[in-house]
Amino acid sequence: MFQLEGLYATYGEGMVLRHVDLEAPKGRITSLVGRNGAGKTTTLRAVMGLVKTPQGKISLDGRELQKLPVYERAKRGIGYVPQGREIFPQLTVEENILLGLEAGNGKGVIPDFIFETFPILQEFLHRKGGDLSGGQQQQLAIARAVVSGPKILILDEPTEGIQPSVIQEIGRVITELKSKMAVLIVEQYLEFVLDIADYCYVMENGRIIMDGEPECLDQDRLQATMSL
Repeated sequence: MFQLEGLYATYGEGMVLRHVDLEAPKGRITSLVGRNGAGKTTTLRAVMGLVKTPQGKISLDGRELQKLPVYERAKRGIGYVPQGREIFPQLTVEENILLGLEAGNGKGVIPDFIFETFPILQEFLHRKGGDLSGGQQQQLAIARAVVSGPKILILDEPTEGIQPSVIQEIGRVITELKSKMAVLIVEQYLEFVLDIADYCYVMENGRIIMDGEPECLDQDRLQATMSL
């Protein structure tokens, strides 16, 4: 179980997150939605130790993470795919995935489930990452994050810059992975995320203002929040 409890986060002197509570258990796709500037990406950066968190608790399977450096959080079981993917364009697909293994203390052997989940990557194994399409790069970024078997996969805007015809494939991949780990996804494309999410948190001005199963949310309030 991944948990945020009473989490606050700051940029400089400004408080961006205020008392954020969130849970993401294994076997569930948990989404965090809200309009631009609501604090969603800051939440993920706080989880990774990239912004200051003066109050609150970040824990994974009962072990607190907020005092650990970024690389230790990855070793403890967080797989993170940032907005924009940030693959290494001059490295091959294989080399990008192997870097993910090293981050998780792997032995340099790509497990079979990676190619079962991402068959296109096996086909392009020796192609440079920068030569892939946006959707293929997103699959590569996810594969790099999950190759070492993290306890939670965290995705920031996974449909950004991807053709609509490929978004369905990204949804399939994310849904398949939830049987192996918890999944926490930040996404602007509301229709996509509500279709695949099992539980949803809605953020506004750095606070969680609503949460629940997608079909149980107040849809009028949700749409109003997203359009502000």
